[in-house]
Amino acid sequence: MDRTLIVPIMKKEFIQIVRDPRSLAAAILIPIIMLILFGYAITFDIRQISLAILDQDGSLQSREFLRSLTASPIFKANRYLSTYDEIDGLLDRGLVRMGIVIPPGFSRALKRGESAPVQLLVDGTDANFAAVCIGYFTAACYRYSLNLTVKYLKRQGLGHLARAFPPISVKTRIWFNQTLRSENFIVPGIIAVILMMLAAQITSLSVAREYERGTIEQLIVSPIRSYELIMGKILPYICIGFCQVGLVTLAGTLIFHVPIRGSLLLFATLTGIFLIGAMSIGMLFSILTKSQQVAMQISMLSTMLPSILLSGFIFPIESMPKVLQAITYLVPARYFLIILRGIFLKGSGINFLWPEILWLSVFSITLLFLCFRFFKKTLD
Repeated sequence: MDRTLIVPIMKKEFIQIVRDPRSLAAAILIPIIMLILFGYAITFDIRQISLAILDQDGSLQSREFLRSLTASPIFKANRYLSTYDEIDGLLDRGLVRMGIVIPPGFSRALKRGESAPVQLLVDGTDANFAAVCIGYFTAACYRYSLNLTVKYLKRQGLGHLARAFPPISVKTRIWFNQTLRSENFIVPGIIAVILMMLAAQITSLSVAREYERGTIEQLIVSPIRSYELIMGKILPYICIGFCQVGLVTLAGTLIFHVPIRGSLLLFATLTGIFLIGAMSIGMLFSILTKSQQVAMQISMLSTMLPSILLSGFIFPIESMPKVLQAITYLVPARYFLIILRGIFLKGSGINFLWPEILWLSVFSITLLFLCFRFFKKTLD
C-alpha cells in the first residue's frame, strides 16, 4: 500500500469536509444532541404511577394501607373516587394507569386475621408496563401484610416470634450497577446505536459524490489502486468518528454520570475496529448505488432499525424468536454494545470480551474487503 498515494486522497477528502462546515458541525453535534434526548427520554425506571382510589371501607386500616402505598415515589394518587363506574372512564381516557378498590369489610377481615381482598384494575395497553405495575403493587401489599403480622404477634405477647419472622431472609447484592440506574444501562447502548447510524451515513456520500460531480474520471486515470482510494477516503471519516466518540463519551460521563471502569486504551482500539466496519457499510452502499440520496437512505434503513431493535439495546436477545436471534449475529451493534457495557460498567478486559472482539473484527474486515472488491476504476 503506497502511503504517498493515500495521503493526497485523504487531503482531498478533508478539503471536501471542511468546505461543508454545516455538515461537519452536524456530524459532531448530532451525536451529543441524540445522546441527551435519548438519555432523558428512554428510561426503564417507573415512577409516579397514577392511581384512582375507591375506598369503600373508609376505615382506619384502609387509610393506613393507602398511606403506605402512596408514601413511596412509585405510586401517586391522582383521583379519590366515590363510585365504581368512575374508574372505567378514567382508564379509558388514560388519565390514570391503575385503579384500586378497597371493598367493604376490609378492616373486619384484617382484625379477624383473614385475607382481605383488594381489587387492582390496570391499563394493559402496554403489557410490560402493566406487568411492572402489578409487581410493584404486589410487593407493596406484601410489605404491608408483613408489618401487620409483626404488630399482631407483638400484641399477643409473641414478640420473640416477631423477631424471628420471616423464616427466610434474602440479602441482595447487586454487581456492576449497584444503584440500578437505568442511565448506566441505556447510555452505552445509545452510544453504540448513534455511532452505527452516523458512521454509515457520513461515508455513504463519499464515492457517490465523485460520480455525481463528475470528478470520478480524475481518480480513474490516476495511478492509485482501488483499495488505496478506499482507504484514503475512509480514514478522514474515522478521525471524525473518533471525535464523535470522544464528545459523546464525555457527555455521557459528565451529564449522566455513567462510570468507565475499564481500559480507555482498549475502548479506543475496539471503537476504531467498530468504526471501520460501520463506515464500510456506508462506503459500500455509496459504491454500489453511485447516488448520494439513495446511498444515505439505504444506510439509514440498514443501520437504524437493526441497531435499535436487534442489538439488545432495548429488547433482550434471549427473549426474541429463534429466527430473529440468528439474524442478530449479522448486526455489528450487538457486539459493540456488549463491549461498551462490559468496559463501562464491569471493567471487562480482552479475556472476557474476546468473542465479541473476534466477531466485530471479522465483520469489519469483511465489509472493508467488499468495498475493495466492488469498487472498480471504470465508469460502468
